[in-house]
Amino acid sequence: MDYIQTPILASQKMITKTHRFENAEYAIYSTAFMVFCTVLGLFIVAPMFPPFGQASASAETIATFYQEGNLSKKIGLCIMMFGTPFIIPLFALLGEIIRRPMNMPILGSVQYGSGLFGILFTFIMTVCWGTAAFRPERTHDVTQALHDMGWLFATWVASATLLQAICICIAVFKDTSEVPIFPRWFGYYCAWMIVLAFPACLINIFHTGPFAYDGLLGFWLPYIALFSWFGVSMVCVWRVVKKLNMDH
Repeated sequence: MDYIQTPILASQKMITKTHRFENAEYAIYSTAFMVFCTVLGLFIVAPMFPPFGQASASAETIATFYQEGNLSKKIGLCIMMFGTPFIIPLFALLGEIIRRPMNMPILGSVQYGSGLFGILFTFIMTVCWGTAAFRPERTHDVTQALHDMGWLFATWVASATLLQAICICIAVFKDTSEVPIFPRWFGYYCAWMIVLAFPACLINIFHTGPFAYDGLLGFWLPYIALFSWFGVSMVCVWRVVKKLNMDH
């Protein structure tokens, strides 16, 4: 009988081991560091956020914006660029949770790929603004074009985040186990974030009003939803990892 039980026990141990997430806390710390760099770089040192009245501003106004406090803008954007990749571990961990314990490998992979795609948008955003700040004496129209391009990437990152949230939402509601991996309310939260962030995809159509990249629906609600979603996701992922590690 031992020769039958031994492979079974070995496979059970293997399954148990695959559902543990060692050193997962570093993904949370890494994400917190990314948030710190974003707030410090874009809100305090640069500051690039929020874009008060910039969607309808003249080329001269935008050029003056980069000429004033030029060094601080360069430093702030460097901080932002340095911190951006540190959110990758959270996306990887979230993808692994969906792929392994929840047994939805396609959704896990798409979620992770969408996260990387969003990071690419953020990199290009920072490069556009960094290029505009690099030579503030250049033609005003060029500076304005780089500035606007940066904001298009900054806001259109919502397209990648929407796909991430859709994957998580589907995974949460498809999990029909007695004790779900993620709480149902997290799925509803992702669905609500999708609704709030979607108007950001329309910002290239409007120069003024709520749908412009400095408007209520084009900037404020999507970014509030996005940053709060990162925070909620960090908490949910950390709780799930602790529970899985305790159970196994």
